[in-house]
Amino acid sequence: MMYAAQQGEVEYFRQLAGRLHVAPHKDRGGLVQEAAAFLGISPQQVYRRLQSAGWRSGRKLRTDKGDTRLGDAELRMIANVMAESARANGKRLLGVRDAMEILRANGHLAADVAPETALRVMRARGLHPDQLARATPHTNLRSLHPNHCWQFDVSVCVLFYLDHGGLGVMDEKRFYKNKPENLKKIENHRVLRYLVTDHYSGAFFVYYYLAAGENQEVLFDFLMRAWTKREHAQDPMHGVPLQLLWDAGSANQSYLIKNLLNRLTVRQHVHTPGNPRGKGQVETTHNIVERSFEGRLSLMRVTDIDHLNTAAATWMRWHNGTRLHSRHNATRYGVWQTIRQEQLRICPPRALCEQLLRTKPEPRKVQGNLVVRYAVKGFEPAFYSIAHIEGVRVGENVDVCVNPYRAPNVDVILQGADGSEQVYECTPLGRDAAGFLVDAAVIGESYKSAPDTDVDAHRKALAKQAYNADTQLDVDKARREKRPAFGGDIDPISYLEAQTAAHYMPRRGTELDVPQRIHVEIKPLTHVEACRRVVARLQRALTAYENRAVREWYPDGVPEEEVGHLVIRLQAGAAPEPQQQRA
Repeated sequence: MMYAAQQGEVEYFRQLAGRLHVAPHKDRGGLVQEAAAFLGISPQQVYRRLQSAGWRSGRKLRTDKGDTRLGDAELRMIANVMAESARANGKRLLGVRDAMEILRANGHLAADVAPETALRVMRARGLHPDQLARATPHTNLRSLHPNHCWQFDVSVCVLFYLDHGGLGVMDEKRFYKNKPENLKKIENHRVLRYLVTDHYSGAFFVYYYLAAGENQEVLFDFLMRAWTKREHAQDPMHGVPLQLLWDAGSANQSYLIKNLLNRLTVRQHVHTPGNPRGKGQVETTHNIVERSFEGRLSLMRVTDIDHLNTAAATWMRWHNGTRLHSRHNATRYGVWQTIRQEQLRICPPRALCEQLLRTKPEPRKVQGNLVVRYAVKGFEPAFYSIAHIEGVRVGENVDVCVNPYRAPNVDVILQGADGSEQVYECTPLGRDAAGFLVDAAVIGESYKSAPDTDVDAHRKALAKQAYNADTQLDVDKARREKRPAFGGDIDPISYLEAQTAAHYMPRRGTELDVPQRIHVEIKPLTHVEACRRVVARLQRALTAYENRAVREWYPDGVPEEEVGHLVIRLQAGAAPEPQQQRA
C-alpha cells in the first residue's frame, strides 16, 4: 500500500507539471497554491517535488546569482576567527553570528549580511568550519617484506595496580577527564602497553610494564624482547628491522637508544606530532588489543604484571596465528613467515646490545700497509685491511666500531661527499705462528704492491706534470739530472725585486761610547821552556854559549811570539863559541 501511495503521489505531480507547462505564467502561482492546500504542504515543497518529477519553470537565472557583498578577505577573517576559537578536540566555541559581530565591532567587516548567507558562501568557497575541520589528504605507504619497517607506540592499559594487591580495571565513572584527582592517585601505578607491529604482515608484539611513564630502561628491555627470538614455537616473529617508525618521545630520542639503533643500522623515522595517521597501523592494533584482549580482563583476576603478560602472550599468539588480516586476507604470522634469510637480521646478545648503548665509533690511524688495529670486547686485538675502501689515506683517521651482527668483524665508517655515512665491513686478518699476517708476501717467492690511495695518485700525477713526463721513470731521471721543475718557466726570484722596491727614509743614529780597549799582557816563557821549544825545532842540543846567549838576549824571559825568531838567530850562528877559548 505504501508503494502504491508513492506511485500515486508521483503521478499527481506529473499531471500538475503538465498543467503548469501549458498554463500562462500568471496562473502558475495559483495552481501551486491549490496543490499545496490540497496536500497540506508548503508551496516550496510543491516546487521541490515538481523538480523531482522533472518539471522546470523555465525562468532565467539571476545574473547576480552567486555574488555576495562579502569580500574574500572578509570571508577568510570570519573563517579564521571561528577556527582559532576551536578547542584541541575540534569543538567550536564561537558561532558564525558571534564571529561576525566581533569583526564588525573591530572594523574588519563592513557588509551587513545574514549569518546563514555567510555560511552558505563560505561552504561554496571551501571556507566553512566543517570543511576546515576535516582531515587533510594522506598518501598510502607500503613496505617491501617482513621486518622492512616496524611501527612502535606506547599507550596506557585499562588496568592499574591495586594497593591491596593485584591489578584492577579502571572504572570509567571514577577515572575520566573531569576527575583528575582520581587519576593523580594512580599515576605511579599505571600499566603501560608497549606495542610494535611489522608493517608488511601486520604481526605484532605486545608487552606490559608497571611504570609511571616511558623511560630508556623500559624501552631497551622491550626492544630486546621484541627483537630476540622467543622460545614458544608458535611465536615466530623476531629479528632487527631495517626501519623503525615512532613518535618523538623523550625515551625514543634519547642518546643511548639512538646510539643503539645507529650501531644496529636501524633507520629511524619520527612522524609529525599530532599526526597519529603517520603510524596508523600500530594505532589500529592498540585498539584491537584493548578491545579483544583487555576486554576479557574484567572476567578474570590478574594477580600481577607477570600474570598479565602471560595471558597477553597467549592471546597474541592466537590472534596473530588465526585471525585473517583484512589487507592480505591471511594470518599475520603466515605472511611474516615469508621472510627470506637475508631479510632476517638476528639480534645480537643482550650483553653486546648493552655495550652498544654507550659504544661510539672510535678513530683509528691508517698505517702504512693500509690496515687499522682494533680490539673488540671479548676478542683478541686484531688488524683489519682497509685497502679495498676508496678514499682511505695513510696517516689519517677512520672511524671504527664493532659489527654487532658478525663480531669480531668491524664497520669502518667514512664521510661521503654528500655528508652521509658510508659503512664498510672488514674482517680481521689472520696471523701465523710467528705473528706475521698470513696474507703478507713471502720473501723470495712473491711480491705484492699496495694499491695507490688517492693521495698517491695525486702525487704521481703532479710530479709528471711538473717535469712534463709520461712515466714515473722519466720523473726520476729528470730529478737526478737536476732539471728545474716546469722547465724553468717559473722564476721564483725576479718578482721579489719588484715587491721590495719601496724607498726607506734614512734614520739618524747615536755614536756608541765604547771604553778603551783593555791591554792583555801575556806572560813570557821561562828560559828553560824557551830552550826546550828551540831544541825541538833545531833537533839538537844547545851549547853552553847558546844557552848563555839566550839568557843575555832575553833577560826577563822569552815572549812566545819570539821563539821562531830565536831559532833563526841560533841557526845563523849569532852565538858563536869565543875564539880565545877555542885556542
